[in-house]
Amino acid sequence: MVLISVELDDKGDYALEPVKLFSKYGVKMLSCIVQSHPHPDRGAVYASLFLDLTEASIDKNALIVELKALPHVKNIELLDLPFTHGEARLVVFTLEEMHNLFKVVRKLGAGGLAIIYHMGFKAGEAIATKLSGYFEDGKKSLEYLLLYYESLGHGRFRMKSYVDGVYCRVVARELLECIDVSSGEPNSQLFRGILAGFLSKLWGREVKVVEIKCIAKGDPCCEFEVKA
Repeated sequence: MVLISVELDDKGDYALEPVKLFSKYGVKMLSCIVQSHPHPDRGAVYASLFLDLTEASIDKNALIVELKALPHVKNIELLDLPFTHGEARLVVFTLEEMHNLFKVVRKLGAGGLAIIYHMGFKAGEAIATKLSGYFEDGKKSLEYLLLYYESLGHGRFRMKSYVDGVYCRVVARELLECIDVSSGEPNSQLFRGILAGFLSKLWGREVKVVEIKCIAKGDPCCEFEVKA
């Protein structure tokens, strides 16, 4: 298995030619994490690809050469440690490993839950700071945040409603913290904290985030209500 990082022009068909190439040589794509740069002037898409070349008719070096020759490919490299995703360092944990980490912290009781929440809060604040100036309105900033965490495998997200500076609802499916978890109460602390930190910074006021639905309780999805 190899991991490659690709920078492509942000065109509608940027993924077509690489997929054709993989099919031609029998390369199996195990995972693909895609992220667009938030600044419109950059016009770039970053992809981290986990590829299985076990049964491929091409080696990794020849594959890189052919990928570089494709249209829309601006830069490509085989990744060594530490991994990167776009312009950020990428740290990979399995879902099982993340759940084990959460279990250890939750054993601390209410204090452990507070730690997870504030970890998320600080992460959300930091992302909001980095995105300041990239978008003209808060809705687009939040849309980017949701796409960013979806690209990292945290879940699948949809903005259900949004009133700038006042209120919003976010639906999450297959949320990292809650999938394969059984609980009698809402289980999310990390993502709830991320939303709180991000929107508090974005709106310039303190917000309250409540998880009103949770798959850990048996609901079909997780849903978060944010009020300023």
